[in-house]
Amino acid sequence: MIAMTPKEFTQMVSQHVIGNKNFNKIFGIGFNKTGTTTLRTILQLYGYNVAQQQTQEARLTKAVFHTDYTEFKSFCDKHDAFQDMPFSQGLTYVAADALFPNSKFILTERDVDAWFTSMTRFHQKSFKLGDMDKVTEQDIREKIAYLYPDYIHFHKERLLTTYEGATKQVLWDKLYDYDYYTKAYQYRNEAIKTYFADAPDKLLVIDVTKEVDTSRICQFLNIPAQYTIKMPHENKT
Repeated sequence: MIAMTPKEFTQMVSQHVIGNKNFNKIFGIGFNKTGTTTLRTILQLYGYNVAQQQTQEARLTKAVFHTDYTEFKSFCDKHDAFQDMPFSQGLTYVAADALFPNSKFILTERDVDAWFTSMTRFHQKSFKLGDMDKVTEQDIREKIAYLYPDYIHFHKERLLTTYEGATKQVLWDKLYDYDYYTKAYQYRNEAIKTYFADAPDKLLVIDVTKEVDTSRICQFLNIPAQYTIKMPHENKT
């Protein structure tokens, strides 16, 4: 292929890609730090209208995790594709599947050790948390400012919440605990695969760190094979 800029590539292929679209929406549902930024880049290169991440997070995440879908459908109606929060955690994929029939779901996953290392290093660097083994709930409250003051604390509390009967417990002692986090990561990935087991055409499971090009994504999204490109790798930690 003749060398061209990303913008030129998108201008060249987008009309053909969108014209070949035989599905509703694209939902990236992999956990954060599994190549979700790379997925976003790929979808944008092919001309899909991908929701702006921080706007999406600020408007949808807390409401969705409080089971309020008032704005969810109207927001998603305006875009072709989504990744990261709230689609990267919880059961949001079930609501998306119900509200947007005939959609495509992409589960990005990677080696569990690599995922945990990437996630903890990213948080350590981004939020200047120091020794991750010593991070406390107070650190989460006081040192992290993203979107709005309690945003990250809200997500950590949700991740660390368990129930014994009707009694709610928040296991702050498991904050950045390898076993706890990796078990949650693996459990959710398996739950997604089980959910889509009888609809394999709706789910693509992919480790973008191991792919040399976008051929599997192109096949899944009915993008003409001649538009396969080398796999970009964004946001390496």
